[in-house]
Order: sequence, then C-alpha cells, then structure tokens
Amino acid sequence: MVLLYNSPSALVLYWTMNNVFSLAKNCYFKITYRYKFKILLLLFTAVCALSAVYLIAIHKGNLSIRIVLSGFFISVSVLPWIILLLQKILNKFPKPGPVFSGVPFIHFSAANSPEKKSPAVFFISFAALWVLTGFFLPSQLIASSPLEFSYLDSHTSPIFFIVITAAQSFGFFIFWMSCLYFLFSQKTKDIFAAAAPILLMLALCNVFLFTGNYGLISVNLVFNSSVGHNLSDIMRNLAILFVIALFILVLLFVDKQKIITAVAGLCLFSLTGLSVYNIFSIQSKYMASREYRTADTSELSEVQPIFELSKTGKNTIIIMLDRAISVFLPYILDESPELYTLYKGFTYYPNTVSFNGYTRMGSPPIFGGYEYTPLEINKRDQIPVVAKHNESLLMLPRIFSEAGYSVTVTDPPYPNYSEKEDLRLYSEYSGVRALITDSVYTKQWIKEHNMNFPSTSDILERNLFWYSIFKISPLAFRQGIYLHGNWCAPVSSQSMTLTLNGYSVLDYLPELTGITDSATHAALIMVNNTTHEGSYLQAPEYRPKLNVTDYGTSPFKKEVAYHINAGALKRLADWFEYLKEQNLYDNSRIILVSDHGPESNYVTKTKLPFNVDQFNPLLLVKDFYADGDLQTDMTFMSNADVPYLALKDQIEKPVNPFTGNDITMETKNSPLYIAISGSIHLSVPGLTLFTLDPQKDYYVHDTIFDPANWEKVEN
Repeated sequence: MVLLYNSPSALVLYWTMNNVFSLAKNCYFKITYRYKFKILLLLFTAVCALSAVYLIAIHKGNLSIRIVLSGFFISVSVLPWIILLLQKILNKFPKPGPVFSGVPFIHFSAANSPEKKSPAVFFISFAALWVLTGFFLPSQLIASSPLEFSYLDSHTSPIFFIVITAAQSFGFFIFWMSCLYFLFSQKTKDIFAAAAPILLMLALCNVFLFTGNYGLISVNLVFNSSVGHNLSDIMRNLAILFVIALFILVLLFVDKQKIITAVAGLCLFSLTGLSVYNIFSIQSKYMASREYRTADTSELSEVQPIFELSKTGKNTIIIMLDRAISVFLPYILDESPELYTLYKGFTYYPNTVSFNGYTRMGSPPIFGGYEYTPLEINKRDQIPVVAKHNESLLMLPRIFSEAGYSVTVTDPPYPNYSEKEDLRLYSEYSGVRALITDSVYTKQWIKEHNMNFPSTSDILERNLFWYSIFKISPLAFRQGIYLHGNWCAPVSSQSMTLTLNGYSVLDYLPELTGITDSATHAALIMVNNTTHEGSYLQAPEYRPKLNVTDYGTSPFKKEVAYHINAGALKRLADWFEYLKEQNLYDNSRIILVSDHGPESNYVTKTKLPFNVDQFNPLLLVKDFYADGDLQTDMTFMSNADVPYLALKDQIEKPVNPFTGNDITMETKNSPLYIAISGSIHLSVPGLTLFTLDPQKDYYVHDTIFDPANWEKVEN
C-alpha cells in the first residue's frame, strides 16, 4: 500500500488482500473449536521460532543481545505448551472431597473453578503499576537531587515532571488497559485478571532486585556508564521472573485469588506512601532553594566578560574539570601532537590520586588541601560535614582576597550542600565574586551555531516515563530501551544539550575574559562539567555536531568519555592561545585538575577490588613564565596538593584561616587514606562524619599503578 499509494493498482491490491484475509478467517472459523486454540498456538510458536532464527542467522547486531532475545522468543513459544501440559497433569488429581489429616484436597479442575475472576485484582494490580511508574520511580530519581530538576526552561518546580509522567502512565496502565478489559469477553477478562498481578510482581522484582549498576544519571537521563549485562545476569533474571510468574499462576489455578489481591493492595498502599514521601521531600527542598535562587540568566543576548586577568600583575587560575580522565591524556596527545606546544610550560602528573571516586568527597581536598580529605574531615567530629565542606570552598578565595587579589569563583561544587546556585557563603567576602556559568550560555551557543537540540525539559517530559519502563523491564531489554541515552528515539542528540551546558563556557572563555592593565593580582577558581556529561563530538577538533561522522583515530574513539575529554582540552588550548595573544599567559599560573576519574577502568588493569582509574584524577600545572613543550612527571601527587601549588611563592607561609594550620604537601610523605567506600549522596544537615567502611578503604603510597602499593586499612 505504501509503495503503490499513487497507483491505481493500490485499490486492486487492497481488495485482493482483503479477500485473502477473509478466506483465511473463514477457514479458521470452519475449524472445530477444539483445535482453534492449538492452531493459534502453533502459529505463535512458529512466529517466535522464525524470529529466533532471524536474530541468530541473519541479524548483524550485538551477538550476546541476539542470543538473549532468541532465548526469550524460544522460552515464550514453549511456555504455553508447558502450561497446557501442567493443566492436563493437574486435572488428573482427585476432586474435592473429605478433609484428610486436616488438609483439604485442592481441586485443580478448571471446569469446576469459578466462572468469573474478580476484576479487583486486575484494577488493583494496574493501579499499583501506575503508581510505580508514574509516581514512585520518577519521584525517587528526582528526590536524589531535586535542584538539578528545578528551574529547567520555563518549569521551576520539579513536581511538574512527575505530574507529566503520572499522566502518561495513567493513560498506559489505567485508561487503555481498562478499555481493553471491558472490550473483550469474560474469558479474555479472566486472562487479563491473571496477567495483571504477574506483570506487577515481575515489575517489582526488576525494580528492587535487579537495579543494575549504570553509574550516575544526568538530568538529561543519560547514565555515565554503559547499560549492559552479561549473559549470566540476564539468564538469572529471566529464571527468577519465570519462577515468580509460575508461582502466581499456580495460586490463581488453585483459586487463591484473594491472597494475590491482598498482596497487590499492599504493594499499592506501600508505593503510594513512598511516593508521597518523595514528593514532599522534593517540594521542601525546592521551596528552600527559592530563598537563594538568583535571577534567571539563561536568556543572554550576548556574551560579556565575567572575570578580569591582569597584564602586569599575577594571575592564578584553577580549573576543576569534573571527572576529567587522566589516563586519556597520552592518547589525546598522540592523536593531536600540536597540544604539546599549545600546552606550553605545562607539566602532566599521571601518578596522581584522589581521595574518593565521586565529587562529594573528591572535591573538598582540591580547594582546601589535606585538611579536607575524608579521613581528616571525620577527625573534626564536632563540626557538621556541610560546614567543613563550605570551609574548603572558601579557603582559597578568602586567602587570595585578604591578600588583595581580585577573586572570581564559578560553579563551586555543592555550596552549602546544595546542588546548584546557593552562593550565599561567599557574600561576606567583599573581594570575592561568585557566579554560576553552567547552562547560562547554552541557548546562546546553540543559536549562534544554528543547531536545534531538544531542551532539557522536553527530554524529561518524554523520557521520564521511558525511564520507568526501563526500570521495570527485564535486564535483557534495558539496553534496547535506553538506546545510548536516546530512550527509543531515532536521534542521537538527547545528551548534547547537557554537554553544551559546560562546553559552551569553555568555548566562550575568550569572550568571558576581561583584560586589565592594573597591577592587581587576580585569582580565578572555575569548575566545569564538560568532562562529566557524555556526547560524541566531531573529530579531529572534537566539536559538537548533530550527526557525528568522524570519531577520530584514538583506540578510545568509540568511548563518549574520550570525546568530551578531548573536546575540553582542545577548547582550553584555544583559550591559552588567546591568553598568549593578549600577553596574559606567561604571567599566569594555571592548574587543571579533576576531583576523580571514571567509574570504569579504561587503561589501568589490576586485580584490586576497585577501579584504579576512578581514583586517578587529571593534574596539569603551568607555573609563572614556564616554557617548553608539555612534560610528564611521575612524582607521586594528589589533588589535595592544589592549594599549596596555587599559593606557593605568592602567599608567605600560607595557613588555613579556619583552622590556623599550615598549608603544605607533607601529608603525602606517609601513605594516604583513600576512601573507596562512602556514599555519593550529600550528607543530611547536621551530620558530622562521612560514613566510611575501613574494610573497603585502602592506603596508597609512591605510585598508584603498582597494586603492591595499595594496602587495605583493615586486613
């Protein structure tokens, strides 16, 4: 019909196929009732078998996924025949009779079972599925970081996205399922009533027992780790689901429907209570954020300077690239050798360790030094963790400002343990200017480059329901639903907007840089998330493009993390060229550092029970008037060395103004306590300690790449 739509033959084709269909229908209805079901079952089995053959013999996709899906089709085709066989066996059991030994005989005959199944189990089960997918799962996700989902485009409150998802889920699980239920005969209604609690229990099993380890998820619903499962996990998941489904079928078969209805009702009640709790938690944090929420600056008409660097004074620049991957740098340099010259005067320290694998514990040492490592924070157990975190963020700005420097801070991590924008802790320091740049320049960048990406709110409105379906689905189907962050969408630009929130800042750095001839020294402390949000970029310059055609020549060219790291380092190189042209480079000390590495081991392979790459942050340092091509130094370093490196030879005998202790690098002369354990989530207000597990934590010394140098804290 599609091919012949404009042809007169289309009508003839339609008429012919309609007659063929009528012929097949009439032949089917002429068959006696006894064989109709088995013929349909045979057709169903044949379709499943052909699908399995197609996946194995013809399809060219991922082999492991093809094997799993083929196994699923074969299992589904065999299951009805197993049920028929069980029914025939069970119907041979004795009919209900006298009570024997206190236990009544169970009657398995379908012929004498109640003619109608109660619709209660159907509606309660699908109501629970509605609450699970429409309220509980999206609210649970948003409650983990409410402010990241706030103030998105024209939607201020994150509750809006829960309402949208709940409406979509209501349509799918309540409206359409009810329509189907009332449309069919009583026998089909009984099948629906039996299927509903099975679907509910399988969904709950997938949500709570098979959560999957996909790393952190961004506000654009993109995981920072790949979505994939090995064959053993998938088969274990399918086996458990099969046992649960079979158990519920047996309960229904022996007429224990009241038990199933009660369990479904309990699930509905529990999920509703948890959802209400999550929603109240989200709303309370959103309302609290309104106290410090600044004016929306996302609709900029032009990019203007936000910080000043001096031509005659000294400029100290610290840039934290969130989750920048140190082990990728040699490969980026091999692919783009010109970076050796563009990073003139820099020294690369590959043998650098972070004290935790996530921002919450990995970032305070960058700004506060060794007094703000997880172990040292826990030693001051009378002070709330949030207060100590704020001290770390304030230490360098306070020292520089009190020494007469002009200080600018952008996008500090978790100020006052808020996800974003609570910059009130800087307000009492008159020489410090604190700003938010992340996402501020995104729309302007997209407009200038004539690109059309979906907004974050549009992505959430569409994909939060898909996220819920993803969570309730078996492991075998999750990769297909997620589809590399596109959530069953045919386009590949879903995550690009989030990447641009940080990338646009790096790309606009020349325009954001003000220049002064004043001899006043300047300090710039910047945090950027480009290296945290994954999108493929167009090689060799690694710039955003709607449809990437060149992935580069690196061994990691198909790793999204490599692309964003290469893109960030190249845009910084562009800025360094601008600084050289403006005579601002030589008199600048520049430190590039990350809080931690990736969750996966891309390069470093050891038998240690954790990924060394995750605790190996990027560290690049250029001192004042340093010259020569980029060099590599294998000295043992940590990202807690940054404050000392920044203050060295500028502030005489620098001390921490909050504790009075000297700022040094001497702590690493002894083995360093690395918190392998610890939650990635923000601490509850008032909590004074990080929750650490010494049985999982390690000491390390000298070189992080030698497993012998890692020693468990408690053997």
